[in-house]
Amino acid sequence: MIPLTHSAQPCHYRRLVLWSGALLSSASLWLVCASMAFAIEPSFGYYDDVPPIDQSEIDTMGERTREARKRLKRSEIATLEQPESLVPTVPLPPPPKDGRDDVPGIDLQEVDELRKAFKEMQSQASTDEKQGAEKPNAPEIPGPSPQQTTPQKQLDQDITSLTERVNALERVLVGTEERPGLAGLIGGWTRHNGFFLMSSGGDFFLRLPVLFQSDYRSFPSGQNGSNPGVQPNTFILQRVRPMAHIRVWRYFHALITPDFGNGMLNQNTLQNQSVVQIPDGFAEWDYFSAFRVRVGKFKSPIGLEMLQGVQNLSFMERSLTRNLLPNRDIGAMTWGTLWHGALEYQVGIFNGAPNGNFYQDTKASSSSKTIDARVFARPFMDHSLEWLRGFGMGVGMSTGSVSNVTGQENMQTETFSYTFFSYLPQVQGDGNRLRIAPQAAWYYKRVGLLGEYVRSTQHLKNGAGPDVRTTHEAWTAQASFLVTEDTATYGHIEPRRPFNWSKRQWGAWEVAFRYAQLNIDPDTFAHNLADPTVSVLRAKSMTIGLNWYLNGNLRISGNFVHTDFVGATPVYRAADHEDGLMFRAQLTF
Repeated sequence: MIPLTHSAQPCHYRRLVLWSGALLSSASLWLVCASMAFAIEPSFGYYDDVPPIDQSEIDTMGERTREARKRLKRSEIATLEQPESLVPTVPLPPPPKDGRDDVPGIDLQEVDELRKAFKEMQSQASTDEKQGAEKPNAPEIPGPSPQQTTPQKQLDQDITSLTERVNALERVLVGTEERPGLAGLIGGWTRHNGFFLMSSGGDFFLRLPVLFQSDYRSFPSGQNGSNPGVQPNTFILQRVRPMAHIRVWRYFHALITPDFGNGMLNQNTLQNQSVVQIPDGFAEWDYFSAFRVRVGKFKSPIGLEMLQGVQNLSFMERSLTRNLLPNRDIGAMTWGTLWHGALEYQVGIFNGAPNGNFYQDTKASSSSKTIDARVFARPFMDHSLEWLRGFGMGVGMSTGSVSNVTGQENMQTETFSYTFFSYLPQVQGDGNRLRIAPQAAWYYKRVGLLGEYVRSTQHLKNGAGPDVRTTHEAWTAQASFLVTEDTATYGHIEPRRPFNWSKRQWGAWEVAFRYAQLNIDPDTFAHNLADPTVSVLRAKSMTIGLNWYLNGNLRISGNFVHTDFVGATPVYRAADHEDGLMFRAQLTF
C-alpha cells in the first residue's frame, strides 16, 4: 500500500495508511517471507537431511516487530501504556482470553474489513487528486460551503475512528517491550523454515520438517542365477520421517528424527515389519561458526555423497561406495567453517559403526573408539571466474580398532534388494581399521559433477585362523544436467518456475548418469573369509536418473540401475547381474 502525498491529504490519513500497512505486513509475515526469491544453500560440507534454519527470515520478523513498536511509541492518538483504555467507535467482537498473558486475541476478519476500507479511501483520495490536477485554473472559493464542510468532517471522523482501531489491533499483534503481543506466539510456514513455532526474538524455535518417500521397485530381468532368483515387484515406504528441529536460547540445537519407513532395514527377518528406527538424535552448540560441538547419533563425517541430504541426491539412492562407509554413528564431534565457508572441517570420536550400516547398529562392540575426521576446501569461492567458484575438494578418514565383530555389514546393490557380498559368520575384526575417502565436486549453472574414492583396510581373522589384512576399494563418478533454466547445486534445488498448469510452467527437469565400481580384496577368498560361491569379487553399476521438481517441496524421480557381478573363482554360482527400475514420489517440507 503506497501512501498519498498530496498536500490536501489530512495528516491523520497519512498515518493511517502507514500504520495499516505495518499491521497487515506483520499479520501476514510468513506469507511475505514465503515469496522471497533467494535460496538457503549449504556448501559442500557437513549437511544433515534437514536444511539449516533460515535465520534471515527470523531476523526479518523480529525487525518488523521492533519497527511496529517504535511507530506505536510515536503515535499521537494511541496510548502505549494503557492500550485497554482505547474504545473504538465500532466495538470489536469479544475476543477470547489467553490464560498465559491475558492478551486478547486478534480478529482477522476485522483486519480484512479494515484493509477494504483503507483501499476504498485511498482510491477516493486518488480520484480527487486526479480531478484537481485536471482543473489547475479553477477559481479559489473564499470559504467552504456547508455542503463541502460536512462530508470533510465526516471523513476526518471516520479516519480517526479507523486509526484508533488499527492501533488497538496492531498493539495486540506486536505488543510492547514489556508485554509481547501475538507476534511472539504466532507460528506459520515459510519457504525455507517450513512449519514452525517461535518466540518473538527467535531465541526459541521449533520446526517440524517432514521427509516422505514412497517407491515402486521392479526388476525387468530380475537377478539371474540360482540365488536369489527373481525378486517380486513391490511398493515400499522407503522413508517416512516426521522430524523435530529445536532451538533454545538461540545457540543450542537438537534434532530428533524417527523413521517409520521400512526401506532401510537390511535384515531379511525385519524386511516386512514396521519397526521405528532413529536415524538422527543429537544436540548441538553453535555459538561460533568456526567451532561447534555436536553429541548424539548422526552421520559419520567421512564421505561426500553420504553427507549429502538423501532428498537432494541426483539419484534415488547412493552409489556402491556407501558399502565401505558408515552411515550413522554415536559419538561427539567438533566442526565448523572458516573464511566464509571456504574451508570446512569435522573431527569426532565415535563408537565405531561398521561399514554399510543403517540405523540399528548403535552400541559399541568394544571399549575401543574410532576417530573420524574430514576437511573440505573451496579454493576458488571468491575467484573472478564464475565457473571456478563451484569447485570443491577434500578428504575424509577414519581410524580405530575393531574386535568382536567383522566391522562390515552385508554389501547390497543400489536397490537394496540383493546382497552380493558378506563375510562368514565366524569372521571377526582383529585390529585396526582405516578408511580414507578423497572427494571432489563441481557445480556451475545447470551442470553438476561429483566424484569420490573410498579405500577400507581392516585386520580380520576366521576363528582361530591367522590375522589377514584386507583392502576393499570403491569409486563413483556422476554427472547431472538441468534441462530447464535452473541451477544445479549440492543442496536443495528450487525451480525458478514451479509447476503451474494455467501459467504453462513445468517446474525443473534434471537428467543424471552415474558409474560406480566396488572391488573386493582377493585375499578375502584366499584366506576363507567369505563364501566364493555367493560373494562376488567385483560389482559394477550404471545408473540413469530422471527427476521432475514440481516445486521446492514435491519431486518425482525415476531410476534405471544395471549392476554386473564378477565372481572370484569358477565356483561362483550366484547372479551375474541385476536390473532395477525404480520410481519415487518425494515430499519434503
